[in-house]
Amino acid sequence: MTHPGMGDDPLLGRTQLAALAGVGRPTVTAWERAEKDFPAPRRSNGQDFFRWSEVVGWLDRRPVPSGRLLDGEPAGTSYGDRARRRAGAPPSGDAARRHGTARSYRVPTGAVDEPSPESRRIVTELMGSLVDRVRGAASVLDYLNLLLCLHFLRGAAPERFGSLADRARALRTLDETGQLLKDIGRATDEDMRNIGVHSSMQEALERLEPRTARDLRKVVEAIGCLTEDVFGLILDEYERQATLGSGEFFTPRSVVRLMTRLACSSFGSGDPVSVYDPYARDGGFLIEASAFCASDEEGRIRGEAPRTYGETRRADTWRLATMNLLLHGVSPSLALKSTLPWQKASGAASAETFDVVLSNPPFNMTDPGGDERHEGQWAFGAPPVDNDNFAWVQHCLARLREGGRAGIIMPNKAGNSGHKADRAIRANLVERGCVECVIALPAQMFTGTSIPVSVWILRPPTDPCDSTLFLNARHMGRKDGSRRTLGAADVESVLNAYQAHVSAGETPLREPADIAVPGAVVSRADLRRSDYSLNPLDHVERRSGGTKDPAPELARAREQLNDAREHLRHVEEALVRGPFDAHHGEQDSTAGRPVPTAELASVCEIQAGPSYSLLGRKQRTPDGMVPVVFPRHLKDQRVTDEADERVTHETARRLRAFELRDQDIVCVRSGAITQPALVRPPQAGWLMSPNVIRLRVTEQHAGRVLPEYLFHFLCLDETVAWMQDRAAATAAPSLRSESLGSLRIPLPDLAEQREVVAALNDLDELDRAHRAVAASVRRTRAALADTLLAPHTHPAPAVHDRLDKETP
Repeated sequence: MTHPGMGDDPLLGRTQLAALAGVGRPTVTAWERAEKDFPAPRRSNGQDFFRWSEVVGWLDRRPVPSGRLLDGEPAGTSYGDRARRRAGAPPSGDAARRHGTARSYRVPTGAVDEPSPESRRIVTELMGSLVDRVRGAASVLDYLNLLLCLHFLRGAAPERFGSLADRARALRTLDETGQLLKDIGRATDEDMRNIGVHSSMQEALERLEPRTARDLRKVVEAIGCLTEDVFGLILDEYERQATLGSGEFFTPRSVVRLMTRLACSSFGSGDPVSVYDPYARDGGFLIEASAFCASDEEGRIRGEAPRTYGETRRADTWRLATMNLLLHGVSPSLALKSTLPWQKASGAASAETFDVVLSNPPFNMTDPGGDERHEGQWAFGAPPVDNDNFAWVQHCLARLREGGRAGIIMPNKAGNSGHKADRAIRANLVERGCVECVIALPAQMFTGTSIPVSVWILRPPTDPCDSTLFLNARHMGRKDGSRRTLGAADVESVLNAYQAHVSAGETPLREPADIAVPGAVVSRADLRRSDYSLNPLDHVERRSGGTKDPAPELARAREQLNDAREHLRHVEEALVRGPFDAHHGEQDSTAGRPVPTAELASVCEIQAGPSYSLLGRKQRTPDGMVPVVFPRHLKDQRVTDEADERVTHETARRLRAFELRDQDIVCVRSGAITQPALVRPPQAGWLMSPNVIRLRVTEQHAGRVLPEYLFHFLCLDETVAWMQDRAAATAAPSLRSESLGSLRIPLPDLAEQREVVAALNDLDELDRAHRAVAASVRRTRAALADTLLAPHTHPAPAVHDRLDKETP
């Protein structure tokens, strides 16, 4: 006799329990009310469900009365025996058809690092105007749940998705649309409950209010056009919209892949047979480990995939992780826990060990207090009571089998924290040979935090190492919006550096030409002298002098300095011939002559930025092509080219009234009022944000007022102070268009305006040239100091080789 869905633990309703136990529905209700130890239900979509394992355990303790035994049942049969016999098949025919059919597009497969352009186009379309058209008054998260449900059903239950897609194509009324949304949610919930996850997607989808049946039809058709896994793309958007904190952000797929290969590669032909993640988030580590072990380097299918087990502590991410695992052909063995694994209430299963442990646990950046932790058993020392960084490290090590490997993400600060408990734990980890490798990752890789982090590769004390490899990958990757991402080549470079160390048998890295990642192998004795620091930056920068020749960097810095000086000379020569020096010392013939004035609103169109409902966070996307200008982009009287906020071309066309043109003037509308910026040709076509105001000389005055003249007047200290005073009159600093329009501007004739513009432009250019020289001097000074003072093995240039030998 077997449980429903062998190896799974489904959720069952009261009617299903009654059928399995061979009693009436009222009997189950009576048991629940009369028996205090009857299992507690889980609530989903307004209904109660019971976990199979808990209920059958309770039924085992309740024998069937002799007068109610069925044919073939011996005396002493329990209701649990009967339920198990009847559950030889899944609890219902419909569930039996679906249960166990969860398969991905390729089984098993890791997450797609770079979806195809077509897939990205489809997801971008789904995250465009359809969001508001389908969600109505519901939240964006409810809409994202719709995308996740459809994508999940398409991969895990294709027949059911096909039926729903057929209904979507035939939609005509809003009533039919509402029923289809309800059925999409119900189908997802049923599949999830069959594997023991109490899902409430039906409730979320019923809150959606599509404007037309055609809008929902577009969403279903778009999901049906996907030919690969884009669950990760939708999860990225979910993470951004949910504004998950540092305890819940999802791990970048490139980091998941790197850590998985680092931890699993040491097994060679002996594949790891079990993988554990104590804080599973989106299930990425379990997915990647299963995919890595499913085939060899030549693509041949290996034996069975490793057994996976994970724990999570948020119901919403638990559901999403389960969907993600199913779509990738991984058995979703995930437990929803309400306590931390080292707490007494976490259960006895914590004694089980695994070949590989991979995790990105929530870490603390606060300085630990002085209190000692008394709860838990700590092989390497009790962590501080208000900081769990080393509690997670020790938990991962405690779950490792002999010969296993663990990979865990830790904040860099944990590597050299001065707290006595942290230092004592690091000392024990080093002295017992548990820290094999530490890799510093680039900053800003995570959506929820900018905290710099490292990857720690650990081994059990029964298989110790005598030294630790430190790698510095902070310089790697590329900028993608506000985040930084590692490419496939970056991952390979780190793996090659690690493998070079392993192949050398812990011999120090000596051939930098073959290694793109700076690194250093530090002995246990040297780690003692460093106060047991496990921060790569405390070792690689000091010890890897032979891995990088400083001469090229110094040569580039000197070349840039020479170019900056040459440009400064040209600017100074041009300035002598310009209007500023030509009139320097001469009496101004216009002095004392009255100059006409006009209100700014009479010569300019003054346009405030769009409202937040038109251009808020949900309209901006890292995949957009049109930059949006915020106050932080107005620097040194120019619009900077950071372009870190973008929208799609579709959104830009819809907001064309807020487009910027060459010679427009952009002022701060809300926030700290600073000097405005003048739009140049490269910024033409960009959009205003809600926080700025655009000034544009009217066509009527185009031949009489120079935009640059207005711009220079608005940059005057007294003009900026005037604007700051008007903005300060409100509760929060905000400059109204009407107030700005009342500013009076002196308007001399056009010839004089041109002279003013030419003279001030020359001085602005001189200012920029001087600042470029100063910046180049600072870069050259840093490169020269690195050459002269750092312990490089390359010969440093003689101190008397002065910079001015290379510059006239």
